[in-house]
Amino acid sequence: MSLITILIAVVVERLTHAIENLRSFTWLPRFTGMIRARAEGFGLGGTAALVVTLAVPLVIVAVIFQLLGGLLAGLVGLLLGLIVLLFCLGPRDLNRQVDAYLEAGAMKDEDRELKHARELLGEDNVPDDAAERSSAVLQKALSESNPRLFAVLFWFVILGPLGAVLYRLSHLLQTPMAQEGDEKPQAESAEDGFRQAAVRLVALLDWIPARLVALGYALTGTFDRAFPVLRSNFTGPLAGMAEQNERLLREAGCEAVQLDDVNMKDPLEARSAVESASNLVFRTLIAFVAVLALLTIVGLA
Repeated sequence: MSLITILIAVVVERLTHAIENLRSFTWLPRFTGMIRARAEGFGLGGTAALVVTLAVPLVIVAVIFQLLGGLLAGLVGLLLGLIVLLFCLGPRDLNRQVDAYLEAGAMKDEDRELKHARELLGEDNVPDDAAERSSAVLQKALSESNPRLFAVLFWFVILGPLGAVLYRLSHLLQTPMAQEGDEKPQAESAEDGFRQAAVRLVALLDWIPARLVALGYALTGTFDRAFPVLRSNFTGPLAGMAEQNERLLREAGCEAVQLDDVNMKDPLEARSAVESASNLVFRTLIAFVAVLALLTIVGLA
């Protein structure tokens, strides 16, 4: 069932952007503030508050699947799993964003190119130089493929819909979130403890997928250059795990597309390198699905 669900989700994700409009998490800050206020009211620290915050939606999803998943010979469960997976991907399709950036550059529309670069990199992280901008987009595409796509698929395969929900909510909770409603603002130290716990959890959840993606970059790109990067960054301290995961994906991807052989000072060649990186991510996705299909055939997945 995981293979069928992932295949359908990947096809839907690539063919339409309508699903992106449904990925609204505007409810999460208010929900988080309410749950944290109750948890911290009982004297629970940041880590315990995070566990409670994640446990509530996970229990709800588990109960729904327990009650409805077996209906119509499991077809309802398949449909619910597909809905959950589609909801947890993204929230924006990385391939579509990169294509829009490249299209604007090809049309020499600098305003559109800057607009799409800001969507990818953030308002304050867009270089003025066109070649540097393309280099930043390239590295972002290589590192963002994991949290937007591969890590969600990995945990969906391992833990089912609960794994996808766990990863997406954890990833969202590590970002600063404003308190809403009538809840009193949390103390800064408590907020920091909550966010730090979320960052550590996401780093742990990213550890295996990031290394599998780096291996995929090596297998679908230049193996003899990318694999040594994976080998040298395979282990590291827990304190810097999040940064190491992101650095591994960037460096392995850059080596896989032989970035140092490209004249990144030339805007045309820089945009071509971005396209190569996007193609590398797509080939890695194909390899992921192929391995999952093989495991399904032999009965391991």
